[in-house]
Amino acid sequence: MPATKKALVIGVDYAGSDAELRGPVNDALRWTEVLAKQCGFPRAGIVTMIDEYPSGELVEEDDEQYSRPTKEGILEALDWLVEDVAEGDAILFVFSGHGAQVPDSFASDSERLQQAICPVDWDEFDWGVVPYRLITDDVLHRYFARLPPGALLTIVLDACFCSVPVRTPLLIDFEYSDRELENEYATQGEYKDYRFNCDAWLRNQHVNALPRRLPSEPQRPLWSRVMRHLTRETVPPLDEGLAMFCIVACRGAQSALDVSLDGVQQGCLTYCVLRALEEFKYRCTYLELCEAMAHIAMDLRVEVMPYMDQFFQLAYGKNAGPDECLVFDAASGFVAKDKARRRRGQRFRLA
Repeated sequence: MPATKKALVIGVDYAGSDAELRGPVNDALRWTEVLAKQCGFPRAGIVTMIDEYPSGELVEEDDEQYSRPTKEGILEALDWLVEDVAEGDAILFVFSGHGAQVPDSFASDSERLQQAICPVDWDEFDWGVVPYRLITDDVLHRYFARLPPGALLTIVLDACFCSVPVRTPLLIDFEYSDRELENEYATQGEYKDYRFNCDAWLRNQHVNALPRRLPSEPQRPLWSRVMRHLTRETVPPLDEGLAMFCIVACRGAQSALDVSLDGVQQGCLTYCVLRALEEFKYRCTYLELCEAMAHIAMDLRVEVMPYMDQFFQLAYGKNAGPDECLVFDAASGFVAKDKARRRRGQRFRLA
């Protein structure tokens, strides 16, 4: 059977709210066009979720082309994205919008900081363990853990995160691109010490810079904090035979920026990814892609946005390196499956 390519592309402007952005919808529409025209994704295999049309009108509930990125809508789309995926398939998840951190005063300083993506209805309070209507990193991870060995998963998150919200063992931070690091989660204690540099956007107003971070930090009510500790669930690991690459816009106390470049309001990460893909004529390894993105970002930092502080991150598994796999190439999924099989065989022989 031929490989299946599926993509879920989400852009949320939070139109009319205190958290309003100007670029995520543009990001989503550009991603959709590039995937369909240049990257071999069938248009029927791309679900695009936006909250407003380019004209500024809100997306209607019964729209047949686009759907609104509510929490329930995104979770249904994630179900569609991971269902019936087989080895040799390529899956893409793109999110442009706000990222959020959800600190927990009941947790120790060494405990992992929970992070989330923000649907359009994020600020409607949800009567459950999760405050508001956020989609946490644990929830995302449970969906991706359903993917089989031999598949290729690519995640692009153009939002503010303190660490990569998907649990893979290895990482390259493109501020120090010559080092392969362990992918470690941000802790509650580290987050308490972060001091975000407002110059990153306030002194880049010539390009209409905004941070893709919520203007106010979601707070867990007391009952929610207690319930989270009483009902703590184990998150399943990703299959070691899954080739997975996650590109994140920034790390730590940095800010993923929403900016006007080439006359279009867009995410800085999205701008760099799509320009780099175009330079390579849409065929390159993940390492080549991210190195090119880092060079484009450096040029922006020198020529356009001197106070930009974001450096991209690429996280991946131990069985498929970024120099071994081609971007969105379904055949690259077999790299991780084959290496995982050989490693298991080595362990059995040693035993």
